[in-house]
Amino acid sequence: MVPVESSADVCTAQQLPEDLLNQKSVKFAGVQRDFTWNEVKLLVATERLDLLGRKTPEEMAYRKDMDQIRGQYGSIVAFMQTVKLAAFLADADAQYLLIPNDYPYALPEDTLHYILWSKPALTSGTVPDVEVQALFESRLDKSIGAGKYEWVWFVNPPHLQSIPEVVHGHLIVKKL
Repeated sequence: MVPVESSADVCTAQQLPEDLLNQKSVKFAGVQRDFTWNEVKLLVATERLDLLGRKTPEEMAYRKDMDQIRGQYGSIVAFMQTVKLAAFLADADAQYLLIPNDYPYALPEDTLHYILWSKPALTSGTVPDVEVQALFESRLDKSIGAGKYEWVWFVNPPHLQSIPEVVHGHLIVKKL
């Protein structure tokens, strides 16, 4: 995890750079460019998660796919529960499922966006529960290598959750 060293290291929303605040606009379906890793860390640290997003072409593809899924399954939740997460939900022993995000945000190269699907409730905010942090570090140490990555985590507040009926959070990993 990328630690915040002190309160002086974190900008308030009013201190965010103008271009970052304007990156997501009602004029565009998505964001205009990839975020830098420092911008991702800043947005998570300041909990301005509403400013994260996909670039316009990816956002349009996401919306099209969601419309098709709604048409075929009736709802995104029905699709998630009966198709995408069916095996995980049926496994009584599984508590978490960490998989790549099918529709990642506009992130820099060598940055991965995962979704952690969870049966137990997750603590909202940007600090994972101890068990969740251990899961991340174990998995990342094996797949990328110990000390060869930084990561940030967040659970969107309810008003930003795309699928609030299914508990999940976002893990964004930068390979070093």
